[in-house]
Amino acid sequence: MNLSALLQDIFFVLPIALIAFVCLLTIIVFVHEFGHFSMARALGVRVDTFSIGFGKPLARWVDKKGTEWRIAMLPFGGYVKFFGDGSAASNPGAEVEEERGGPATTQFPKPGNEEEVGQGMTAEEKAVCFHFKPLWARAMIVAAGPISNFILAIAIFWGLLVALGTYVTEPLVGRVVENSAAEEAGFEAGDRMLSVNGKELRDFRDLQILVRLNAGEKLTFEVDRGGETVEIIATPRRTVIEDAYGNEAEAGQLGIGPPNNAVTFVRLGPLEALQKASGTVVDVIGATLKFIGRLIAGKESAEQLGGPVKMAQYASQTAMSGFAETGDDVDVSLLDRLRVSLVNFINLAGLVSVSIGFLNLLPIPVLDGGHLVYYAVEGIAGKPLGARAQAIGFRVGIVLLASFMIFVTWNDVSNLLSKYS
Repeated sequence: MNLSALLQDIFFVLPIALIAFVCLLTIIVFVHEFGHFSMARALGVRVDTFSIGFGKPLARWVDKKGTEWRIAMLPFGGYVKFFGDGSAASNPGAEVEEERGGPATTQFPKPGNEEEVGQGMTAEEKAVCFHFKPLWARAMIVAAGPISNFILAIAIFWGLLVALGTYVTEPLVGRVVENSAAEEAGFEAGDRMLSVNGKELRDFRDLQILVRLNAGEKLTFEVDRGGETVEIIATPRRTVIEDAYGNEAEAGQLGIGPPNNAVTFVRLGPLEALQKASGTVVDVIGATLKFIGRLIAGKESAEQLGGPVKMAQYASQTAMSGFAETGDDVDVSLLDRLRVSLVNFINLAGLVSVSIGFLNLLPIPVLDGGHLVYYAVEGIAGKPLGARAQAIGFRVGIVLLASFMIFVTWNDVSNLLSKYS
């Protein structure tokens, strides 16, 4: 084990990682919960508590509408508690559950019995209780959290594109690695990529994403070679690839690279930037769905899944990216280094925001997606699932979520420790 490297990371890198991780998570969680909060307020639901973090409050205050705002000790999440909730999961509280005579769920077990359930509440209290709102209103409040994450990501990518512009790499083959999958398939320097599996290619980076997510899968390329369209079938090979920060992961690789003069700087207008930012969010979601599908099919290793530790690692790396070593002949000012770090960190915030929004939409009880599935069942069947079925679903959801978090954290720690072995 490389003890000196381990000690250096513990005393110097770990504090930066923790600070960057807390800042990153706090911003994204606040936006997510504010989505729930603002939609609830707009639809007339009383909000009792808005908390960033869990556990003992470090600071708290009450606004003019009676909502208690908290900053809690454990900054690993947050919640909004509506009037009538028994917990942060928006299950009915004791005053609702007692009248209803059933276990805690997010919905009434029988449609139309709201008056019976709420007989212990005044008319004014029922009017502002989440659990007495119509189905469409409850669904909008629940969906507003993940949607806010997607909106935040679009805003981040849009702001970076408008302020800084972007680089576009033409989909040209500048070099072909010897004995690679690309050479075996017949690629040649000078080829211009037109499409992959029928999808048009406009940027070499789009090709890289497709290739990395299709290790072992045959891809059909249309290539312009000297004015003639040529079809090439190639299969990316699974290879250990390093990212810009030295983190290793298994992914598909063809073995081609663009020419050095294929990169051009483009400054986008507000509307073009909005279109590209929205497209980036859609692409991230699509890539995530593709990876999950391959994971289920056994084509990807579950060891590549990451959790909080990996997020903290990336937060630290992006926060320090501007201070990476440069050549002796390159003089970079402190302001420029800070700017690079800030831009990379903000970009990471956008990517993580998309991921958290997507994660919350998974159809797992306890998550927002699980609530929406219950609401969909109620909307289609005309009545909600029984109270017992809902309660069992929530218990299963908690077990699944806890198991997943334990697994990805174990992955993170194992991969981190392997660096020092």
